[in-house]
Amino acid sequence: MNFSLESILKDGQIMLKKAGIENYANEAKEIIENLLDKTPEEVFLIKDTLIDNKIRRNFLKKIKRRCNGEPLQYITKIAHFYSRAINISKGVLIPRPETEILIEKVLKTLKLKKNMSCLDMCAGSGCIGLTLMLENQNFKNVVFVDKSKMAMDCCRHNVKKFKTLSKSDFILSDFYSKVKKKKYDVVCCNPPYISSQEYVSLQRTVKDYEPKSALISKNNGYLHIERIAKDSIEYLKKDSYIFFEVGVGQASKVRKILSNLGYTDLVTYNDLGNIERVVSGKWKK
Repeated sequence: MNFSLESILKDGQIMLKKAGIENYANEAKEIIENLLDKTPEEVFLIKDTLIDNKIRRNFLKKIKRRCNGEPLQYITKIAHFYSRAINISKGVLIPRPETEILIEKVLKTLKLKKNMSCLDMCAGSGCIGLTLMLENQNFKNVVFVDKSKMAMDCCRHNVKKFKTLSKSDFILSDFYSKVKKKKYDVVCCNPPYISSQEYVSLQRTVKDYEPKSALISKNNGYLHIERIAKDSIEYLKKDSYIFFEVGVGQASKVRKILSNLGYTDLVTYNDLGNIERVVSGKWKK
């Protein structure tokens, strides 16, 4: 038996709504668009088209995954970041809108600088370094570093997708252990910064599906920030910058960590929820 595209879309929306998915209508549309590899406009134009049962089963299977709490991004394998469709895979942290604040501040701070190099620590999907290259052609080299092979594979895929491979390098490394000594204009990092205690209270969609190693940091959530801030000193040019995304309530301590290491010109930036989300410092030595 065949069903119209519009009817199976409505079935999916009803299922998502019953499961308590707030944005059920748009999420069902995004799943069907992704499944059919069509734009919203194309889907609208064929809404009366009969869809075979195999496609219907695949669609409803994906809808059930979402009803069970699996993040939409892992179902569609797409995360929307800085107005671009970044590929994402299981085992890789999903890019958040808060990280876009870090991008904006790096671009503004370094807008007049030429021939820049960037070290993207804890790179994950590569969304930070990749976006910097795409938004500012003066980024001539980005080195992506992550300890997860799944993350590095995802990162490389995105870099190839957006045709920036010639400007990119990839290093599979835990912190700086395998990163060769070289001086950079900026170090950017969205590190794990959640404490073990905070992890317990995270939403189930995060705890059950996203990589724990990309979320939790020891020392009450500060170990990665402390180590990367300290070790980055050997990798930063004079008058270069470091940028960290930080967790709720962490900005004050992160500023102190940077100050104690000798970073100056410390600045904190708020996200759209007025939460201190990004901390930057300048290395003048």
